[in-house]
Amino acid sequence: MKSDPFVKLIAGISLAFALPWIFIVILPFIANSNLEALPYAEGEEVEGGVTAYPDKAFYRHGSSDYGRQIYAAEGCAYCHTQVVRPTYAGPDMWRPGWGGREADGLARETQARDYMLETVAPLGYQRIGPDLSNVGHRITTPELMHQHLSDPKSLDYNSGMPAYMHLYEESPYGEGLVPTEKAEALVDYLLSLKKDQPVPSRG
Repeated sequence: MKSDPFVKLIAGISLAFALPWIFIVILPFIANSNLEALPYAEGEEVEGGVTAYPDKAFYRHGSSDYGRQIYAAEGCAYCHTQVVRPTYAGPDMWRPGWGGREADGLARETQARDYMLETVAPLGYQRIGPDLSNVGHRITTPELMHQHLSDPKSLDYNSGMPAYMHLYEESPYGEGLVPTEKAEALVDYLLSLKKDQPVPSRG
């Protein structure tokens, strides 16, 4: 019996969509869904009471959970990623500070476990602006981060980033701009982005 060409077409299209989905989404999800923190071996200890990778003690915390919500609501992930690509996929590791603290030998590519402590990881999908995985090491003070958000061209004249003036209010005493609660939370979150915790040797 002759097979229906239409059935063959539908089967081919289904296969063409199913195989990439399986290999790009399903299998990596299964492989990474049961990750556990890796303890440091003797001699690999990290200062500050950090006992495993990843460990909350390594990161700054405050209103960063609320800040992550503001980051999402303001659409930051439309222009910024939080993924330091491996060297075969891009030049991220050659860009100053993108991989983390180079002077301390901590700069590295992103690992799957870097996102274990996040309920939702705002990976982003394109880079109109620079990667923010380690922006907390590049912009190190709240004052500078607020300046970057409220007037990005004052730090980089060629910046294409919009000024987030709606996150700031005029001071009633004529002292310039005052950050709102949302601005404070967003800055706290951005300063906490330091995904360069050392990976244990067994990792």
